[in-house]
Amino acid sequence: MGRLALVFLMVWSLLAGLLLPDPGHMLAGPAPANPPSAGVAQKAAAAQSMKEPQSWLLKWKPGQEKPLSGTEVISRQTLFSAVDVVQPANPEGDIGDWLRKLRQTPGVAYVEPSGPVSLLAAASTNDPELPKQHFLDQIGAKEAWSTLHDQTDLTIALVDTGVDLNHPDLKDNLVEGTNLVRPGTAPQDDNGHGTAVAGVLAGAGNNKLGIAGILWKAKIMPIKALDEDGYGDEERLGEAILYAVKKGAKIVVLSVGLYRYSPYMKDIAMYAESKGVLLVAASGNDGKTLGAKAKVKYPAAYPSVLAVGGVSSEGQPEPRSNNGPEIDIAAPWSVYTTAVGGGYTREEGTSMSAPQAAAAAALIWAVHPDFKPYQIREMLRQSAKDIGKKGVDEAAGYGLLRIDRATSTTLKADAYEPNNSRDKAAVFPLGTKIAAEMAGHSDRDWYVINAPYDGVLSIQFQGITAADGNQPSVTISHYAGDEAQSVKETKLGNETGDWKVKKGNNYFELRLSDRQNQTVLPYLLTSTFQMSPDAYEKNDKQYSGFTLAPRSQTIVGNFHQSGDRDWYTVHFETGGTLKLTLSTDSVRIDPSLSIQRQDGPLLEVDENGEGVSETSELMSVTPGTYYFRVYNAMSAQASPVPGQYTMTMDFRTKYTDPNEPNNKAYEATVVSPGSDYVGVMGNKQDVDWYQLRLAAGSVVSLKVNGIPAGTRMKAVMMDKRQKALVTLESKTGESVMTTEKKLEAGLYYIKLTASAPFDKQYYRLRIDTDQMVAGYRDISGHWAESAIVALNKKGIIAGSGAYKFRPDASITRAEAVSMLVRAFKLPKGGSTGFKDVPAKHWAAGAIAQAVAARLASGYLGGVFGPDRFITREEMAAMLVRALKLGTAKPPKAPYNDVELSRWSAPSLSALKQKGIIGGYPGQQFKPEQTASRAEFASLLLRALK
Repeated sequence: MGRLALVFLMVWSLLAGLLLPDPGHMLAGPAPANPPSAGVAQKAAAAQSMKEPQSWLLKWKPGQEKPLSGTEVISRQTLFSAVDVVQPANPEGDIGDWLRKLRQTPGVAYVEPSGPVSLLAAASTNDPELPKQHFLDQIGAKEAWSTLHDQTDLTIALVDTGVDLNHPDLKDNLVEGTNLVRPGTAPQDDNGHGTAVAGVLAGAGNNKLGIAGILWKAKIMPIKALDEDGYGDEERLGEAILYAVKKGAKIVVLSVGLYRYSPYMKDIAMYAESKGVLLVAASGNDGKTLGAKAKVKYPAAYPSVLAVGGVSSEGQPEPRSNNGPEIDIAAPWSVYTTAVGGGYTREEGTSMSAPQAAAAAALIWAVHPDFKPYQIREMLRQSAKDIGKKGVDEAAGYGLLRIDRATSTTLKADAYEPNNSRDKAAVFPLGTKIAAEMAGHSDRDWYVINAPYDGVLSIQFQGITAADGNQPSVTISHYAGDEAQSVKETKLGNETGDWKVKKGNNYFELRLSDRQNQTVLPYLLTSTFQMSPDAYEKNDKQYSGFTLAPRSQTIVGNFHQSGDRDWYTVHFETGGTLKLTLSTDSVRIDPSLSIQRQDGPLLEVDENGEGVSETSELMSVTPGTYYFRVYNAMSAQASPVPGQYTMTMDFRTKYTDPNEPNNKAYEATVVSPGSDYVGVMGNKQDVDWYQLRLAAGSVVSLKVNGIPAGTRMKAVMMDKRQKALVTLESKTGESVMTTEKKLEAGLYYIKLTASAPFDKQYYRLRIDTDQMVAGYRDISGHWAESAIVALNKKGIIAGSGAYKFRPDASITRAEAVSMLVRAFKLPKGGSTGFKDVPAKHWAAGAIAQAVAARLASGYLGGVFGPDRFITREEMAAMLVRALKLGTAKPPKAPYNDVELSRWSAPSLSALKQKGIIGGYPGQQFKPEQTASRAEFASLLLRALK
C-alpha cells in the first residue's frame, strides 16, 4: 500500500543529534541544526511529490458491506464500524471515475484519502543555564507529588515513533505495545520523538537516574505508528488509536497532527470517547511562522480531543504555538527529557506540552476513578491558571495546566455559572465540547459563540440522564441583535440543531421547556461550524462557472462543501497579459489553481503546500474565453473548511498598433486633421511615422496624450525633405505634450519615438489645422470673413496675437475707438486726461483722438473704461457720431425692442435709414447685448461704403 508522508518537527539536543527531513516537507518549525541524511532527504522529497493519495478509507453504513468491483481491499477494521482501506485494482486507470463509482455505491457512507499527519515538536533554545526541569514548577507538579505521583491503575497509550525500550529511565514504566510500521517487531524508537514524549509523561522518579517524569510509576503502552523519519499515514494513525482502545488504554497521547479535517479520524475520536478513552493531542507549532493562517491541528481540533497549546518559560502563551478556539489548556513548551540511547535532551514544542496534560489526566483519574473523559477535560479547564487575555482565549484556552489544583479541586457541575442572562453569557469556544447543568425551569444558561464567518452553526445537545432515561425537553433560542432569530426544542436525549449565523458574536439561551419542571439536568454541548456558500455559487462545474469581467479584480470565495470546485469564466475581447494569484487565510487550505483556454488543456498551478499562495506565470492571453478552477488540494475530496481564499486577477491589456507598418517615412500613416490616431511602441526600435498634407497655409496643432508613466515620448515635425521644423519631447511624469506651428501649404511628416516600449495602453496623436486667411487662423468660413479681410487690407483692424482675430469675442471701448480712428483717419489729439488711460496704454492715442472728435467720452470720476465691453446701441452711437449723421427724433421706434423714448433710438433710426444696420428676426435689435468684434467690423465696413 502506498502512503502519504507523516512529517515530524523534532529538533534534537547536542546529545541526540538526530537528522531531520527537508524543512520543505514539514508542517512547521525551523530547519534542523544538522543536514538531513541522504535516506531521509530522499523520503522527504518522495513524500512531497505525492500530491494524490495511494490508499483510501471507505466506511460502510451498518450491515451493508459488500464486494466491490475494480477495488482492492488492503485491510479492514470492524471494531466500531466497518472501515476498509482500499485502492483501485488498476492503478493506471481513471482514479476520478473509480472514486465516483465508489461514492455512488449504495451502502457507502464515505470515501476519503488516507491523508498525512505529522509529529509536533519545535526548535530547541538549547539553553543549558535554564533549570533542566523548570516546567515541573510551572505546572505545580512538585506540589502534586506531595500527595500522589504514581498511576499504575490505567494504561496510557503513546502513539508515536515508538519508545527506547531499554532506556533506564523508561523501561520499568513500559507495558507491551505494538509496531504498526513493521508488524511483528518491538515498538523500538528509531527516531527519538516518542522517547522524548515518554520521558515527560513517565520518566521514572526517585530512582537516582536522570530526570523524573510527571508520573514516577506508570503503565505506558508504546504504539509505533511512524517510521524512523516520522512518516506514516492517516489509516495507520486511526489503527493505532483503535488498537489502544481495544487493549484497554484509558488515555491516548497524540503528539502528531495534520491540518486536514478527516471524517474518518473524527469518527475514531468519537468512538474512543464513547469507550471512556481520553485522547490528548498537541495543537501545533506554526503560530509564528504562519501567523493568523495557523490553526489548531487535527486531531487536537476535534471537539472530543483535549487540545493542548504551549506556554513559554515566562508563563505566557507561547507565540509559536498554534492558536484557535479549540485549545483547551496550555502547558510548558520547553522541557528536558529522555533521549534515545539512554541519554537526555532539551526539547520544545506542543509535542512536549501534550504529555504533561495526559499525565495530569492520569493523576485526576487516580483521585476520581469514576470520571468520564468529559469530566477530566472539565477538571483540567476549571483548575487551569488564567494567563494571557482574561478568561478563555484562543492562545491558552482556559489557561496554564496546574496539576496540583487538578488533583485537589472539587469538580463543579457547572463552571459556566453565573450565566443566567445575556450580559453574563459564558464564552462557548467554537469547535469544543463543554459540560454544564440546568437547575430546573428557572435556570437560564446563556452562551456566546463567535462565528468566524457567515454560516451554519451546529450545536449538539446531549442530556446526561438518570438510569430511568427520562429526558426533559430543552428550548434553545438563538439571538443576534435584540430579538431571538430562531427557537428550537430538543425532544431527544441527543439532538443536533443547525443555526444560520452571521460573522461575530451569536448568543444562545437554554432552558427547560416545561415551566413546572424542576429537574436538575446535566448536559453536554458540542459546537461545529460550516461556512455559507460564497457569492459566486453555484459554480461547481465548468459550464456553470461564474462570469467575471475581463479586468483586474479580486475574488474572495470559500470551500463550503466536500470536494468543492469553484469555476470562473472570463471572455477577453482584447489580448494582453494575465497573472493569477490564489491565497488563503487558513493553513487548512492548500490552494490549487487551474487555467484553461476554451478548447485548450487544463493547466494546473500547484507548486506549494498548505496555506501557501500559488501564482501563475505571467501569460499572454488572446481574445477568447478562459476558465479558472480553484479548489482545496488537501485531498481529492477535501472536507468543508472554515476559511477563505482570495483570487487576485491582474490583467493588463496588450494593445496592437492598427497603423503598423509605419516604421519608415515611405510607410507613414496619412492623417486627417481633427481625427485621433492611436498606437503603441512595440519595441525599443519602434518608430511611428505620420504624413500631413496642407492645401493652404495653416497653423498646425500637434498633441500626443496617453504617454505611459515613466516613459518619455518625442515628436519631430519635418518638411518633405525631412528637415526638422519642430522638436517636442515630454518630461518624465508627463502624459501629454503639445505644440503648434505656422506652416505653408505642402507635405509634412511627424515622427514619434519613445524612451521605452509599451503596449499596455495606447498613445493618441491628434493634428488640428487652422487655415490662415488675411493673417488670421480663426476667420476662415466665418460669416464676417469678407469684412474682416477688407478692413485688414485697409489697415484698419489688427489681431490679438497668436494669429487670431477672435471674431466672436466682445469688443472693448479701446478696441472700438482704435478701429474708428484708423477708419476715419482722425487727427491726432492731446492727452486723454483719464485716470485709467495712462500715456503708456496701447490705445492712449486713439482714445485721445476719439474724444477730441467727440466720438466717445468718459464716465463720472474721470475714467474712460478702456476695457469695458460696448453694447450694440453704444456701437451704433459711435458710428453715427463718426459719420456725422443727424439724429432727429424718429416718428416711430426703429425696432420692437427699442422704445421711441430710448436714448439710442435716434442713432439706430438714422443708421437703419442709411441701410448700415439691420437687426434680428422679429424686428429685434438687442440694444443692450454686447457687440462682438465681428459685428463691429462688419458695421464699420458698411459705414465706410
